[in-house]
Amino acid sequence: MNSFCPCGSLYPYLDCCGLYIEQGQSAPTPEKLMRSRYTAYTRANIAYIKATMHGKPLINFDDVEAENWAKHVKWAGLEIINTYPEVKQDDCKFVEFIASYESEGKMQSIHEKSEFRKFNNKWFYTDSLKPNKLKKAAISRNKPCPCGSNKKYKNCHGRTS
Repeated sequence: MNSFCPCGSLYPYLDCCGLYIEQGQSAPTPEKLMRSRYTAYTRANIAYIKATMHGKPLINFDDVEAENWAKHVKWAGLEIINTYPEVKQDDCKFVEFIASYESEGKMQSIHEKSEFRKFNNKWFYTDSLKPNKLKKAAISRNKPCPCGSNKKYKNCHGRTS
């Protein structure tokens, strides 16, 4: 069965991020690489994560720790906020995103502006930057839960025991 891709594209996995993770194709854009990396984390495919990194992120990268963490969180969704081209360079782009997940019963998120660079016609994740003046916003109890359940946050992951 070819279920929907975890990246939120509404395409079947094998026709979306599976092209890059399973079939070894190169992601044609930084956004598609970002989506495939998120999907790889949802599947704890750390080999793919590592293979799509270049330079600084590889320093002190711990495969075992990354895999253990990815297996112990429940991924809830990916939201692409924006893509930013570096005006003077065609080989450097940025993708700002929020990845939501549940850890130890609490909803959390990663809000990052990731840098991608092209080497030998292939995109790689090369750095992470904090978005400017980012304030961690609490999820309103009456807003939809980021897990995609279509329930209000207070009736889903925001439920207090």
